[in-house]
Amino acid sequence: MIKKAITLVNIAILIMKACHGQNFNPDSIKNHIIQISNSTKLSNPEKLALLLNYRDQIKNTPYSHDSTGTFLLRFIGFAYSEQDDYLNAVKYFREAIHIITLNPDKPSVKQKDLIATYFWLSTFYDALNNYPEKRKTIDSCIYYADFLKSVSDIYLARALSDRVQYFFDIGEYKLCIDDAIRCENLAGEYAKTITDPLYKERTLDIAKISFGWHINALLELDKFTEAQNLLTNKLEEYKRDRATAYIGLTYSQLARVEEEKGNYEQDLFFFKKAFETYRSVGYQFNCKQILNNIGEIYFSHLHDGDRALAYLQDALSYMNNDKALNQADSVETLNIYGRMANVYVQKGMYDSAFFYFQQALNQVKTGISETDILNSPLDKFINLKKINYLTGLIIDKGDAFRKNYEATGQLKSLTEALKIYTVADKLLARVNIIQFDLETKLFWRKETRRLYENAIQACYLHKDADKAFYFFERSRAVLLNIQLAQQNWLGNEDISRLVEIKKKISRLDLERRSIVENSKEDGVIRDSLLVRNQELYRLEQLIKVNNPLYYQNVDTTIITPAEVRKNLLKDHEALLEIFSGDSGIYSILITTGQIFINKINKTDFDQAAKMYISYISNPQFLNSDFNGFKTVSHHLYELIFQNNPAPRGRIIISPEGRYFPFESLVTENSSRNPVYFLSDHAVSYTYSARYLVNDFNSDKKTESDNFLGVAPVRYAPGFQLAILSGSEVSLENIAPHFTSFDNLVGKSASRNNFLQYFPTYSVVQLYTHASDNSENKEPVIYFADSALYLSELIPGKKPITRLIVLSACETGNGNLYQGEGVFSFNRGFAALGISSCISNLWPAENISTYKVTELFYKYLADGSPMDLALQRAKLEYLKKNAGEKSLPYYWASEVIVGKTDAIFHPNPYPRIIILFFIMISAIVFWKWRAK
Repeated sequence: MIKKAITLVNIAILIMKACHGQNFNPDSIKNHIIQISNSTKLSNPEKLALLLNYRDQIKNTPYSHDSTGTFLLRFIGFAYSEQDDYLNAVKYFREAIHIITLNPDKPSVKQKDLIATYFWLSTFYDALNNYPEKRKTIDSCIYYADFLKSVSDIYLARALSDRVQYFFDIGEYKLCIDDAIRCENLAGEYAKTITDPLYKERTLDIAKISFGWHINALLELDKFTEAQNLLTNKLEEYKRDRATAYIGLTYSQLARVEEEKGNYEQDLFFFKKAFETYRSVGYQFNCKQILNNIGEIYFSHLHDGDRALAYLQDALSYMNNDKALNQADSVETLNIYGRMANVYVQKGMYDSAFFYFQQALNQVKTGISETDILNSPLDKFINLKKINYLTGLIIDKGDAFRKNYEATGQLKSLTEALKIYTVADKLLARVNIIQFDLETKLFWRKETRRLYENAIQACYLHKDADKAFYFFERSRAVLLNIQLAQQNWLGNEDISRLVEIKKKISRLDLERRSIVENSKEDGVIRDSLLVRNQELYRLEQLIKVNNPLYYQNVDTTIITPAEVRKNLLKDHEALLEIFSGDSGIYSILITTGQIFINKINKTDFDQAAKMYISYISNPQFLNSDFNGFKTVSHHLYELIFQNNPAPRGRIIISPEGRYFPFESLVTENSSRNPVYFLSDHAVSYTYSARYLVNDFNSDKKTESDNFLGVAPVRYAPGFQLAILSGSEVSLENIAPHFTSFDNLVGKSASRNNFLQYFPTYSVVQLYTHASDNSENKEPVIYFADSALYLSELIPGKKPITRLIVLSACETGNGNLYQGEGVFSFNRGFAALGISSCISNLWPAENISTYKVTELFYKYLADGSPMDLALQRAKLEYLKKNAGEKSLPYYWASEVIVGKTDAIFHPNPYPRIIILFFIMISAIVFWKWRAK
């Protein structure tokens, strides 16, 4: 005790000297702080007392508000954390951050201290289970490392490593990969500068862990070839380094690759090698994961339920011995119980199945239901590990009740299935809120197809067309509606900031596609892309904080059949939606008085649709076998409408996947001349019914007759594109319908001019060449000087445009994303808030395109709604053209997608009367002047 007291006195004397004597300087103060903190003779409370006393001593000196003071504040925070007082630890670290950020230009303040300070602050929030704040501080650590260009900071590597796992857990796989690549490179380079062997090994572990998550994310995204290429030689490297944990991980990842190939023997070989490796070093949790995976192979691929159950039961016997893995262990147990439940469903033992489904849910909280999880706070939902396990479990439970109904005929099972499917859908909507990257969102939309197909099937069995319509709507273009709703909450300043970064990303992405993969130049561009994507992520997170409505779950309110009748069918006769699943096609038809749901034979429908498209898009084939076309077209019509034909008049169609024109379906095939669907129906298309109830024009203050025409006519020689002679003449024919117009023709029809001017016009007409699949594997439109790719469609302000007519080949086509539809140029313009678009479904003939387009504007100018104007234009074209030119190839390619309101509002007095009064007034005025 005497020695300890002497030590305390000596340290107190040092403090006094540092603050009042000749040693009064930053270095001595920091040395004394370190001396106190490292002392083995002092207890934690004694260290804290001395550090707090130190703070009192320098409170009124300049050092209290510079890097010396922040250094002391952090050590006080650490002292509190040693006593598990994390609230006070947070308080002192926050105070340090406040001093640094308040004095960014002060030479005595080191801004780079923010990087480590934010990282340690995140660990305190983690200890407090305050995960929202932990995420913010991790993001801040990474932000300041990038902002201050301190990219070799080890705390940046540790923060990235933490965020890599977080992104994986919430299913944000693209960002997981981006962060993992940065972390691997950064930690690997930093390790080269370290001489201490233990510290060097720990730093290299950060790189290895991130690489593991990188591979796992690739496997989740079904990028198996890329994963396999990266795994090449990893086994030898890890064996050389005696990195046992990573050897086991690599074996398990190679197993996943072999599983995708269908090589199940090799798959099991690798999994068993992984198991042996983990068991040899006592990694209980990893053993549990591997046995779970082996059980799934026997169940899903080898169809051996008993063997699967044996492995799954064995997996449960492995008890986690690492407290840091408690939550991950619970989630793995959840997944095991869920798989056991599925085995019992397959066996038809439903009581056992539902018991194990509840055992799985109990891993979240004992006695919890899927509805309880849905109603839990968002921050708790976000913190769940591997959210895809949970959402998959709930969908499986719904499937089990549906299958129980099919086996027993008990209606209550079907009702329960529909309730669970609805909960699963709303949980997936929550996933949409917390995800950022479009590629990841599209992947999850693809994964939800099973939910919607099975839910619609359950509705069909239940004869519940109203509920079926809910799932029809949830299955299509949800991301588009979210984009539009979010855009409404953005101000012009936020749009400008987002656009600036997105344009940089788009340019880098296009540049990278033209460079040899894995070359030095490719690496430079890849690194720049990673940084830009981080900037975009940070900016969107900032917008989220400043304007929570931007990230609201805007699509939970789904339009109902009653609202369809009220809002959409007040001037239309019907809405038809089609869902194409893996095992069946379903259609739903809503009229002003009824609703019908039908199931269509998938094989028959797919074959008929494929043959129909091959006819109408090929004039030679169509002309040589017109009778064959009529037969196929009429058969497709009967498959879709069955015994419920659409009433005559205006009809809205929401197709599934790729479009084909309903206008050229043959409704009557008994006579020599076919009767087309066009004859009795004005057709428009939409991404979803929900899309049409968006308020597109609330802030579009422009004259309805404000028109821009664009026709390059000739193109840069490198494009090797035909001259579009006559396109400029067609623009001249259209222009008189508008009182205010501008035309960009020839060289003035450049890419940049188009992007600059089109958002400021109400109606835009574009005559040019296009393709639905360029060398960049995305749609492209050509201008006089250069090309515009779909990913580059990023205008700097909200368009006031109401209608854009894309008279170019295949502008209605593009890449198909399951669950979201075709990403074409017409969808690209829709995402910008342009409510209506006319596009072409195949490379149509120029002269007929000009004629139909000009006729469309003629009827549009008379005040017709857009769908009626296009119908009348096509009917007039058919009336004036016979023989080959009357084939659907020439007139059916143009379709209107989106809202169809009239743009022109005709004067109630005919033009001739107005002209008459003008002439009379002129004569009277002339006579008056002559007196």
